[in-house]
Amino acid sequence: MYHKQLEMFIKVAELGSFSKAAEALYITPSAVIQQMNHLEQEMGTKLLHRSKQGTSLTDTGKILFQGGQEMIRLSQETRKQIRLVEERSTKEMVVGTSFLHKSRLIYELWIRFIQKESNYRIQIEDISHKWEKYETVDLVEALLDGEPWQDGHNFMEVCKIPIACAVPKNHPLATKKFISFEDMKGQTLITITPGMSEELDRLAKECEERGMLVHYVDKYDMSTFSTCIVNGYLLQAPACWQDIYPDMVCIPCEWDYALPYGFFFKQESSRLVQKFLKFVQEICQKETFRLY
Repeated sequence: MYHKQLEMFIKVAELGSFSKAAEALYITPSAVIQQMNHLEQEMGTKLLHRSKQGTSLTDTGKILFQGGQEMIRLSQETRKQIRLVEERSTKEMVVGTSFLHKSRLIYELWIRFIQKESNYRIQIEDISHKWEKYETVDLVEALLDGEPWQDGHNFMEVCKIPIACAVPKNHPLATKKFISFEDMKGQTLITITPGMSEELDRLAKECEERGMLVHYVDKYDMSTFSTCIVNGYLLQAPACWQDIYPDMVCIPCEWDYALPYGFFFKQESSRLVQKFLKFVQEICQKETFRLY
């Protein structure tokens, strides 16, 4: 990364001789002298005092010597970090997980994967409330619902998840096994802001037409669930969210709406990620996954 002339200059400065530097670098003294001349021309200043006794640094040469050593150290450290990252990317896959994007499938699939590919590792990283983190992890298990972080990612569908209603446990509808539009008439339904998902937009429109009061929010977080519990609101939610919030229950609904569920991954993924996803794809051709 740094200029080779700089490394040669450092060696001359340390040994105080063109011939000794040449010997250490396994090149000829004339090659060292030529490169030092080029370096001085490039820097526009004299860096070395030359004499029969050897070489010594000029004032500007001392500045370059000190700064050059730090440049080489940083360059070597950077190379080391790059090698570590490269090694990790080929041997380790980082999976992002959060409050809403729990890893429900990845554990079982990974265990099956490493039965054949035992030399790989997986790392689970909490990316809750950190949108920028979605860009750094290799894989996120989630619904394809149009959240902003999904832009720029590729998606592999594993199954479809029906859209249900999450109902507070103390709500009159909480004991039902199935909720109809008639049950929900006059109720307030919390759902996501229009424009993120065509499927969710169609659902919200039908709910309004069927007599529900639809209230839109920009995103779901802990406060969304708390608001529903305090006010007795219904929450549009995927059926797999039974494990998300203990004070609410997801109940199947009369409607027939569903969202794709699977893995989001970088457009330029590591070989390990590609290998794992190919493995998952082969399993999906033979098996059906149900998360609700």
